[in-house]
Amino acid sequence: MSQSNLLPVGVGFMMVSMINIIIYLCAKRETGMATAMNTLYRTTGGVVGQAIGGALLAECVSPVVIQTPRGPAPGPLLPNATALNCVFPSALDISLVGVLVTLFVASRAGEIGAYEPVEGAAAAF
Repeated sequence: MSQSNLLPVGVGFMMVSMINIIIYLCAKRETGMATAMNTLYRTTGGVVGQAIGGALLAECVSPVVIQTPRGPAPGPLLPNATALNCVFPSALDISLVGVLVTLFVASRAGEIGAYEPVEGAAAAF
């Protein structure tokens, strides 16, 4: 099996594990909202991330030289090493921002859980 055949299997395991963690950690009344937000952010990140990565790769391209019987001919433009040196650090920076946001939200989880539920607040009126 090639790497391209194994990638969907790993992504599938990751997505199922992420949903299970979300369901386990949130209150029952918030499960639908939590899984919907996970799907929204995952889809948005997949679309925006690919667009940004493609734009960064398209910035630095080099022609492939094809050897023909009549001599070398320019081939298609492909991303070069400079493009990859731009994409990977950018992806690392964005990932670190995501980790910091996650740690910030996790540190405030106790404060968020301390608030009175909406149902209880409405009954007081």
